Amino acid sequence: MHFVVLGALLFGASALWQARQRETIVIDRATIEALVQQRSEILGAPPSEEEQALLVEGVVEDAVLLREAYRRGLEQDALVERHLVQKMRFILGEEIAAPAEAELRAYFAAEAERYRSPPTVSLDQVFFDDPAKLPGDLLERLRAGEEFRGLGQRLFMLGHRLARYSVADLTDLVGADLAREIFALPPGEWRGPFRSPHGVHLIRVAEKLPAHVPPFEEVADWVREDWRHARQQALIAAQIADLRERYRIVIEEAAPQ
Repeated sequence: MHFVVLGALLFGASALWQARQRETIVIDRATIEALVQQRSEILGAPPSEEEQALLVEGVVEDAVLLREAYRRGLEQDALVERHLVQKMRFILGEEIAAPAEAELRAYFAAEAERYRSPPTVSLDQVFFDDPAKLPGDLLERLRAGEEFRGLGQRLFMLGHRLARYSVADLTDLVGADLAREIFALPPGEWRGPFRSPHGVHLIRVAEKLPAHVPPFEEVADWVREDWRHARQQALIAAQIADLRERYRIVIEEAAPQ
């Protein structure tokens, strides 16, 4: 009898000790209410008590699994670590006040070369995918003033006028050799035929624009995004520098070969 009583006391003490050692997970009411609200919006009606119980059970399961993942050190997984680092950068760079226009204009003036447009050409063209379809007298007719917009075919989704194309734009469209030829043409006269991978072209350069910095008003949205990005990076760098002061950084030497 003494051994039975002693065993019962030890068992009870062990159970009480284990209960006290269990980690507490608190599910806040706001999380549950947000889930219920979200479910209500999806269904168009409040979830039933059974559905609410399932929602709560799902939250509890997720909390248990997350806590267990930390206990097992799974946050040290490379993908998880990268996500956490990116999340921290996002958090550190959140607090950026909207800039005044004067500040944007000053930034634009200091970074003007970033917004310089390359030289461009605007050109008119008559295109045929098959060289045999090109009338032999068409170039002379165009030079004599015949209306070109109803002639030939469309090149992909493009019409007869290509406006403000850079060398890179034309290279993507007709190849590098023809792009360079087009940029060398004098404006105002029909020339050709020129061959590209797509067919043959008769071309008139309508306008040539040199490289230039556009007015602030044309690129204000772009400038605002660049300004915001630059300020975010500066803010993040400054806060990381402050955070580093909390740690002693040791970089291990490579093991000798």
